[in-house]
Amino acid sequence: MGLADYANRKYDYLALRNVQPSGEARLGLELFNENDSGQIAVGVQKLAQRWLLEFLTDRGSMLGLPSRGTNFIKNMSSSAARNSSDVRILFDLAAFDAAVNLRDEEDDTWPADEKLASANLTSIAFIPGYVNLRVEIASTAGASRSIILPISVLPQNIG
Repeated sequence: MGLADYANRKYDYLALRNVQPSGEARLGLELFNENDSGQIAVGVQKLAQRWLLEFLTDRGSMLGLPSRGTNFIKNMSSSAARNSSDVRILFDLAAFDAAVNLRDEEDDTWPADEKLASANLTSIAFIPGYVNLRVEIASTAGASRSIILPISVLPQNIG
């Protein structure tokens, strides 16, 4: 995006750095560092950040906003997830809740590249102590970003 693409838009502070349009990159949670004083996010990158924060926030953990967030992390931490089918079901339930919450705050004034069209789980990989989820976040403008979520799990719960 060029500077003109940011004009007359609301933006978020970029908290999740290193989101790439394609390929793999490790996300970093960092508002600023010794090399720069921070960056902003608009468009599909802002959407991906909004979705991720909503998806990973524990439902009921925000004072005064009991319906925000999802139960995904809580359910993954319990014995509810034992295999990829269980993970997919828990993902789909939580992604639905996240989508409802995000769409409730969107209106006609929002740019199409910041409105959620879908969040699809494209792959699940099990590694010791983690389940890596690859999620494709798509906007109503047709732009998308693929993100990888390393979800910590108890070894006895996943097999």
